[in-house]
Amino acid sequence: MGIFIHNPYLIITAYSLIWVLYFFLSLMVLVFIFILFFSFFKRRLENKKRLWQENVADIISHAIFFENDGVEKLEFKTEDEHFLRNKTFRQYFINELICAKKNLSGAPIANIINLYETLNLDKDSLEKIHNKKWHIKAKGVQELAVMEQVKYVKEIFRLTNDQHELVRNEAQCALVSFYGFKGLRFLNVIKYPISQWQQIQLLNYVHDLQSADPQHLKKWLGPTNNSVVTFALYLASLYDCTGVYKEVIHCLQNPDRQVKLNALDYLKKISSDDTADEIIKCYASSDRVIQLNILSVLQETGHEKQITFLLKQLHNTDHTIKLAAAKTLSSIHPSGSAFLQSHLFADEYPWAAIFSQIENERAA
Repeated sequence: MGIFIHNPYLIITAYSLIWVLYFFLSLMVLVFIFILFFSFFKRRLENKKRLWQENVADIISHAIFFENDGVEKLEFKTEDEHFLRNKTFRQYFINELICAKKNLSGAPIANIINLYETLNLDKDSLEKIHNKKWHIKAKGVQELAVMEQVKYVKEIFRLTNDQHELVRNEAQCALVSFYGFKGLRFLNVIKYPISQWQQIQLLNYVHDLQSADPQHLKKWLGPTNNSVVTFALYLASLYDCTGVYKEVIHCLQNPDRQVKLNALDYLKKISSDDTADEIIKCYASSDRVIQLNILSVLQETGHEKQITFLLKQLHNTDHTIKLAAAKTLSSIHPSGSAFLQSHLFADEYPWAAIFSQIENERAA
């Protein structure tokens, strides 16, 4: 008589293993199908891109050498018109036009812009600046700026106060690229700070150095937006604008360090008879960095009237202040560094090292 072993646990385990095997086999099949579809999709996309490249290159090439006499118009092939109804293709076309324009000069640029407008691609870019997504909005502004679409300046001007920094930056750069210094008029109404990097970007677009208007600079030196004041001071110094001297002197009372530093940079370059006295007025209330800059500016603007003030700074506990004051004294005193070495404290620490440094700098 045989023995039959019935173990429910072993039966369940066997079924579980079978289901696990089925699961992994199904998963492998799905992965294989996905790879096939992905490869097919990728190959199709590459073929489409290659076809797009050929068509776009052909259209742009034709447009570059097209002689626009006002009679003939650009004509497109049937397949080109089919592609141009595709939104993705149109964006690809815009990108290629922008690249082409950046690499061209002279008459071909006008043809590139004409092609951009003929195909109503400017409307595509305009649509982007009304998009809620900031990166799309910024992209639209950039496209309109590169393609010199001054006709949309009102729409772009509104974005100079956009809540997103990148959108603001693109809109501000667009205006300056259109109008040069006059494009900076957004500084009259801007609410947000302008970063130092953005100031550098804006300066890259300002090429009309002779068109700086002192009246505009005076307005920008007045608002509470210190970044605007800082930028205006830099512009005034860059353009040698003497018409804002009084406003710059007033900026020395501004509590912002960068405003004071830029004002001192201006006064070091553009000074008057009262400059030294004016900057000394804010010396006591300023921090160490500003004080050192004031002493540096006095080397250029000071005279014998400031010698008493400078002698007091020689007793400062900060050796760096002592050195800066000594340098300034040696520059403006009639006897130069010999005057310092004749003082009773000349043999005391750290004066020997200070005198040595001043002499070495003079020799260099």
